[in-house]
Amino acid sequence: MLRMTRLFIGIPLSLALFVLSNTTSAQLPTLQIFPTTPRYLEPVYARISAGPFAPGQIFGAQASMSGTTITITYQADPDIGFYSYDVALGQFPTGNYTVQILSPGGPVTAQFVVGPAPRSQRHPGTVPAVNYSAMWWSPLESGWGLSISQGPTNELFAVWFVYDAAGMPTWYTLESGMWTATAFRTIYSGVIRRYTGPYFASAFDPGKVAGTTVGAGTLTFTDANNGRFDWTIADRSGFKTIARLPLE
Repeated sequence: MLRMTRLFIGIPLSLALFVLSNTTSAQLPTLQIFPTTPRYLEPVYARISAGPFAPGQIFGAQASMSGTTITITYQADPDIGFYSYDVALGQFPTGNYTVQILSPGGPVTAQFVVGPAPRSQRHPGTVPAVNYSAMWWSPLESGWGLSISQGPTNELFAVWFVYDAAGMPTWYTLESGMWTATAFRTIYSGVIRRYTGPYFASAFDPGKVAGTTVGAGTLTFTDANNGRFDWTIADRSGFKTIARLPLE
């Protein structure tokens, strides 16, 4: 009764009666999986959406998995309003999966199929079985790092943020590379580029953005969480031992 009192304060009687007549049938939210056709190790999300007479505004959700079935439970405030809420499900190998929401009005289910990652023109042969997207660093050397993004087609783009000879912060990119492999090693080699552009607090002028190839780099991963970055920039060469940066 307390909740119903809260629902109808300040709304016309006709709307209140409409709410009463539609509350039961409208409690079930809708469930959308995106991307609709995820690929191997591509992040998958569930979007929970509901109309104005749903149980309330979602403010938290949890996902668990048993076999190939993912179950989502959520918490909501008792209120009226449209809403949608995205829940990260994870990254999955190729296969068929079921997602179910445990809502107050009953379970809602959806299915999705994860397909294999298509190989890009630059990776017709060896492709990794691990997604290395993460922040990487050396635990013994704070202040610099390597940000790696690896797409579902195994294209890789990395940004290396370090300091120049004058101690000023600078950054380089590793891109346009190739995957190879040896015994116990997964390797990505590409060019290193440096970009310049307009001052960030000024009006953006795309004509001032310029990229220059300054060297080459190689990422050698010994496992899913450890590796080495070899680099050559101008007349200098070196390497950095790298590990995934743990964020807790």
